[in-house]
Amino acid sequence: MLETFIKGIKITEEALKEELHKNATITTHKKGDFIIKSNQYIKVLKIVLEGKVRVYQENEDREILIYYLNTMETCTLSLSACFEDCKSTVNAIAEDDCTIILNIPVRFVRDWNFKYKSWNRFTINIFRESYLHLIDQYSNLAFQPLKDRLFDYLVSKANGGVVKKSHQELAKELGTTREVISRLLKTLEKNKKIHLGQKQIEIV
Repeated sequence: MLETFIKGIKITEEALKEELHKNATITTHKKGDFIIKSNQYIKVLKIVLEGKVRVYQENEDREILIYYLNTMETCTLSLSACFEDCKSTVNAIAEDDCTIILNIPVRFVRDWNFKYKSWNRFTINIFRESYLHLIDQYSNLAFQPLKDRLFDYLVSKANGGVVKKSHQELAKELGTTREVISRLLKTLEKNKKIHLGQKQIEIV
């Protein structure tokens, strides 16, 4: 797994490869496990080697989805915290039953950024890609109606044309209430874009 990561981000320095083997650890997590907890100091940078991680902020009983992390990705907000020794402002939980995480202590993250060109390139790419993603998310929030965002979200999450998520789960991920989601789903069904089944939603 570590060798796959090294090749994937094109690390060329032998010294950095040795440091990764010496100082990084790999952990496996089940669906629902916390990878990062809000309001805790970031001591280790978490990089997804396999699986998917959902990053979100929580306010009382509502959640706001920030983004998903896939293979070879890390949380930009946590990465920035590595350079300032501050607390995380987000939660991150495993979405798959076998999510594999690469763990690197923050002191190495800071040092490697100045010592190794390939690591510096990796962190800059993470910041740039995350910035572009957040701009896209903001544009959707600002200009796209919630009904359209909901349908686009369902299409993106469908497996074989089927989404197995509750109305409450959809509400949390889109930052609204279950009642609003239920009303919009009924509208989408009336418009013959989806079919509401027992604990699942079919894309027509």
